[in-house]
Parts: sequence; C-alpha cells; structure tokens
Amino acid sequence: MHLFVRVDGLAVYIGPVHHSRSTWTNGELNSCHLRIDPPLSRELLDTVRPPTAAPLSPGLDWLDHVRTDPGMALESFVTGWYPAQTETRPTTIAIPGSVPYALADFYRLAEKRPAILGGQNSIQPLTRLSTDIHGERLVVAIENQGCWDWSIPWQLDAAGTDPDVWLTEDNAPAREEEPLSRFLLQFSLYEASMTAPYKAFLRNLPEQLLSELESCLHRVPLRPFLAPIGPTNFLVGPGLVAHISPELNSSHESDVWIGALHRSALRPLSRLQLPWRRFDG
Repeated sequence: MHLFVRVDGLAVYIGPVHHSRSTWTNGELNSCHLRIDPPLSRELLDTVRPPTAAPLSPGLDWLDHVRTDPGMALESFVTGWYPAQTETRPTTIAIPGSVPYALADFYRLAEKRPAILGGQNSIQPLTRLSTDIHGERLVVAIENQGCWDWSIPWQLDAAGTDPDVWLTEDNAPAREEEPLSRFLLQFSLYEASMTAPYKAFLRNLPEQLLSELESCLHRVPLRPFLAPIGPTNFLVGPGLVAHISPELNSSHESDVWIGALHRSALRPLSRLQLPWRRFDG
C-alpha cells in the first residue's frame, strides 16, 4: 500500500505503508492502523503534520523543593500537570490519625485532581485503605497487574510521621529508598510519564547516548524509585517527564520512557538523533 496526504489541495506522497492492526464490528471496518517504515524525514513530517504552537508549559520551580519540602514540590508539580476538576465534589472525608501527613495531603490534592491516584499503577483511595493479611502494614498503592504493592508500617498515631515505604513482591517486602513524602512525588512522576497523551521511548540505550538525553533535561534529585526491582530515575523538562530504568540484561544500557503534555514538548529532543522506538514529537 502507498500513502498520500492531502495538503493545500495537493496529494503529497508519503511512501509505502504496512498494515499493523484493524478493528471490526459485525463485518464493518472501524479503524485501520498503518505503520510507516522507514520513518519520515523531519522535513516531510512537518509538511504533512505542521508543528503547532506550544501552550504554556508547567514550570520547574518545584525542583528546588524536592529535598527540603517534598510536599510543596509534589503540590507544585501536580497542580501544574493536572487541571483541576470544576464540578462539585463530595464533602471531604475525615482522614484518620493512622494516615501519615504526606498521604493525607495527597488525598486532599486528589479531591480536585483525582487523576493523581494513578492510571498505570494506583494509590489506594482513602475509603479503600486496608492493612495486609498480617495487620502490620497499611497497603497504600498497588501495581496494575497485582504483581506487587507498596505499604507502610501501620500504627494508630501515624499522622505526624514520614515512614519508610516497603515494596512487597511474592510476599517478600523490600524497602524503597525514599520515605513516603518523596515516594509520593516519585509515584506521581512515574504516572505522569506513563499516562501523558504524547510519548517517546527508547530501548537498550547505551550510557554514552543517555548522557546526550540528560544534557537537554533536568535530573530530579531523588534516590531511585522501584529500587528493589528496577531502580528508576527521573528527568524533567517543561511539560515533560522521563523515567529511566536499567535494561534487564545489561548493566550499561537503559530503557527510557517519556511522557509529554503536548507534542511540542518533545520537539527539542528530535535534534539528538537517538534511536527512538516511538517519538510523538
């Protein structure tokens, strides 16, 4: 098959395309996904899909507070990334004293921005908080396939504490490297990168090429997220979050997943000439 795109009344030739997948209902075609291979040049791509003006992107001032006031950093990031819902919300539920202050503040943020509870993995809603089978830990978050969960020690008067977070996989708990207040920021950054409308990712990226990516973005000053199973670090730019994790079979290569609020946020990365597996910029 050959693809043409109509631009200003003319048919611009794209090149050969390959069928990827289709969806059907009662014998009628609903959608057909085509794969363009080889990828289009930047010049041709800009012709058939003209760049659009970038909206105002969230700032990065919150980075200055990551180590000193993670709650402020989290609130600043979340309010910049997620729009508030305008419809009337139910009356605020009283938060019990067994919920540490950082998690209580997170629930208050979620009242107007429920998306922060997660779209890949999820923070347990306040009404569904429960202890583990031993009654020793409060399970606060769950991986999307149920492969592991995150919990904190359960105690009746935890409101003033900032406890360690434990990742439990196969009934074997292991401690995350950041306490709950900064873990919640890590969780939010990871969810933002995974659920953003525009994406880019790289597989098996060598260390020397990773440094090129880092030169364009800002490293978030946190110890690794998912430390017990796949230590993950974060890079950010205006309207963009990237998480970087080690490739399973190589200590010198990384997998990179980037989420962006707008296509234009990815565009500065196109000049790096990295081997993108997907690039929505």
